[in-house]
Amino acid sequence: MSFPRTPTLLLLLPLLLAAGCFNSNQSSLGTVSGTVLVDGKPASGVRLEFDPLEKGVRGSTAVTNSSGNYEAIYSLSRDGVRLGPCIVKLEAPLTMPGDKSKLPYPEEYYEEIRQVEITSGHNTVDLDISKSKS
Repeated sequence: MSFPRTPTLLLLLPLLLAAGCFNSNQSSLGTVSGTVLVDGKPASGVRLEFDPLEKGVRGSTAVTNSSGNYEAIYSLSRDGVRLGPCIVKLEAPLTMPGDKSKLPYPEEYYEEIRQVEITSGHNTVDLDISKSKS
């Protein structure tokens, strides 16, 4: 005895869609944008990293435009940063191991910049990085 496949697939489709739409692992995010200044000038093409203090939790990244402005992204399909405390850092461009000569800014600029608290809704995180503020 054989059953028609189409009705069975139609019955399973809503269950499969519901399982994908109600994933309990989806994290709560707050949108984050701001401006990055390095030594008082807009930082163009700088990559930022937002690392949650909670261990084992995915972070977010951002890249500044020519005016130093950025918007953080969590994934290709989601903007924002996980809610809660996180550390903001400049991410050094890829270089050969041990080759610090190609860094656009002094090495100490790539250490922890500051800790911020991300809340639901929109967060503005402006960064002014300079030697005098270390």
